[in-house]
Amino acid sequence: MKKRVVITGLGVVSPLGCGKEAFWNNLLAGESGIAPMSSLDVSPYKCKLGGEVRYLKPEIYLGSKGLKYLNKGTRFLGSAAKMALDDAKIPQDGSFSDQMGIVIGSSLGNFSETTDYFYEIIRNNPSELSPMLSYDVALNSSINYVSVIFRMKGLARTISAGFTSSTDAIGDASQMIQRDMAKVIVAGGVEQISIDLYLIFYLRGLLSGLDGTREVSLPFDKARNGFVMSEGSYVVILEELQHALDRGAHIYAEVKGFGNTFVGGKKHPADVRVRRAEKAMHDALEDAGIKKEEVDFVNANAHGCKMQDVVEAKAIQTYFGTESSQIPISAIKSNVGESYGTAGAAQVISTVMSINTGQIPHIINHSNKDPEINLNLILEKPSKKEIQNALINTMDYDGNNSCLVISKYKK
Repeated sequence: MKKRVVITGLGVVSPLGCGKEAFWNNLLAGESGIAPMSSLDVSPYKCKLGGEVRYLKPEIYLGSKGLKYLNKGTRFLGSAAKMALDDAKIPQDGSFSDQMGIVIGSSLGNFSETTDYFYEIIRNNPSELSPMLSYDVALNSSINYVSVIFRMKGLARTISAGFTSSTDAIGDASQMIQRDMAKVIVAGGVEQISIDLYLIFYLRGLLSGLDGTREVSLPFDKARNGFVMSEGSYVVILEELQHALDRGAHIYAEVKGFGNTFVGGKKHPADVRVRRAEKAMHDALEDAGIKKEEVDFVNANAHGCKMQDVVEAKAIQTYFGTESSQIPISAIKSNVGESYGTAGAAQVISTVMSINTGQIPHIINHSNKDPEINLNLILEKPSKKEIQNALINTMDYDGNNSCLVISKYKK
């Protein structure tokens, strides 16, 4: 029998607020974290909105020493990790060091700082650059920083798999615990808005508002026209069940299953993409030992792109059959935007809160039903429902599909 993995701590740095309470309360209230961007000069471009983190005070969580040398993403991740560790009541005195690790997903990490740093090397004499400028410019630098300051010696991994990065990180971390590679793992994701990333999405035609219509996040809506980019860090503490019980930890939920498939690029026809998305859901439920009839809620990937949303909807419809019109489905990217590499971890935390409160946040902004999407979408107000098993979908525009099954903890 495989080891059971439970969630014992939550940490959130998001456009909706910092800390699990602020994030959750604003989701339930139907608030939006999307607003005109202030961190970038996007005046030459059509798309002006983003889900920026605006109220974080990292010194509260990390202290002020050396803070000026940390990039935005590292401040996000360090703060979220500290919140999660404190929430789980994990000692940070080194007593857990050898049995604790960190696995974080990030699509591009500190990409803008990396390119800026190498530009400075090319432009200036490298010997005149401060060594501290290179301290925090790699994809894995945020993860390494957190592992050092919180004394995690068990393992440190950075997962970069596009939009599914943090889902893969949580899935991989749970399997590492099952293989007895660690007893406790800090898992989740981190991303930051930068002009580099903005232009990547802008030039690929993925952002909402590029077609001249309204710029807004519209998951599953007929008028959807792309996603609104976002940032933040979402972290959970994963723990081997017996270890959590032995120390008297509060258990939020259990990670029961993980499934992952790859299509092989956006050139594949929609029906192929639908089948691969179906298989990811099937594999996650099979890994969990749960029948599809036992799924009480689906936290959807839906982010407002024309093709991606309909592929996911058709995958749900064909996989669950007639049940698909009954299962409650929500999509938090209507509130927080698309935070790509850390989006899956945001969905995990919102799902955990739904399991613990019996409430499902509603999709905001939705007003136009798409005839191709026949799903039981939670609209207008939150829905009350006791949730035993929830399915979380994350799907990358270029072909990755990763799904997690999160269940109510039962002895």
